[in-house]
Amino acid sequence: MVVSKCAALVLTAGLMILAASGAQADSPRTARIQTALEAWLADRGSPEKVTGVAAYVSFGDTGPAIEAFAGKVGSAPQDAPVRQGTLFQMGSTSKSFTAALILKLEAAGRLSIDDPLGKWLPQYPAWKEVTIRRLLNMTSGIPNYSETEAMSRIWVNEPTRDLTAENLIEFAYPTGSGDLPKSSGYHYSNTNYILAGMIAAKVAGRSYRNLVHQMIIEAVGLNSTFYESGAYPVAVTNRLAHGYFDNPACADYQPKCVKSWNLALVGRDISTMSTSWAQAAGGAIADARDVDRWMRAVFGGRVVPPKQQAEWMELVSIKTGEPIADVTTDDPRGFSLGLGRAVLGSIGSHWFYQGETLGYRTLYVWFEKDDLMITLQTNSQPAAEADKLHDLLGVVYDIVRSDAK
Repeated sequence: MVVSKCAALVLTAGLMILAASGAQADSPRTARIQTALEAWLADRGSPEKVTGVAAYVSFGDTGPAIEAFAGKVGSAPQDAPVRQGTLFQMGSTSKSFTAALILKLEAAGRLSIDDPLGKWLPQYPAWKEVTIRRLLNMTSGIPNYSETEAMSRIWVNEPTRDLTAENLIEFAYPTGSGDLPKSSGYHYSNTNYILAGMIAAKVAGRSYRNLVHQMIIEAVGLNSTFYESGAYPVAVTNRLAHGYFDNPACADYQPKCVKSWNLALVGRDISTMSTSWAQAAGGAIADARDVDRWMRAVFGGRVVPPKQQAEWMELVSIKTGEPIADVTTDDPRGFSLGLGRAVLGSIGSHWFYQGETLGYRTLYVWFEKDDLMITLQTNSQPAAEADKLHDLLGVVYDIVRSDAK
């Protein structure tokens, strides 16, 4: 979801090598990654309406790392270059915050992930038998509020309106007339995570916002990660890249679609839009370095005790919705509790997530066997067929691996 000017205008680039790497700024690998970012931006700036990109590559949990940046934070001539500390919306990569809070509360004996929804949120009796686990692994069958006409109308007509979690649930909750279609097996629904966030807040007796700050951001030491349920402070928004919407696709619940409900958003800078529509389903903001720091804490087992860590990594098949021990070439995509896993050709299986909001993408991939993590952030969300951010990730991976041989 981004709008951009000519790619030739966005090739101003920044680059930093962490002191821990012991590498010089003119090292061949660093230069090649920098060139890759600039080449991708020159090629994809126009078709993906993107103006800037940030990359963070880390080698081991406490090992060296490379940061690289290309382009600018927006399409205006006066916009600054993307640099260290430039923020992007995390989108659904921050669903892992919600999963972490639930698992931390379980470890403290406050709830079980097999508790039914009705135990904690009895105001939604239609979903009372759905367990927290099924919310988190996307097998609940609950519809997705963010694919509704009501949500689209607010994006288009009331972009700065702050919504409550209850407002979002209302868009998807069955009324007996014009209900959204039910699903079975695996079905991606942001509603699941809004409900899970509400449960965490109710159990803990604190707002979801305060839980994220105290139990995630402060506990892990995330210096450039922010979460607000409504408006963000100016100190945060001043560091946020502009984000542009460029996705004319129809919503999932738009039958016989001729024109998308979201078409009026195309071309808009959405950086000033309220993120309250995402909340526990993906409303956080961070830079690439902090995304890496958080995900390494998750995969390194430093967030929850071993029992909850094992639950966190338990997969269901995206194909069938059934539990699987791991992804395979026959069943190559799985989802655990706010985390994705896939088989990537000859590289094998890896953990990954691409989170999207209306104008941003955050993608990380952890190559477990190599203990290599690559994080990319950019300021657009185009139509699915135009999205080539994974191509850039593949180029960066090839550079890192070829130089390691």
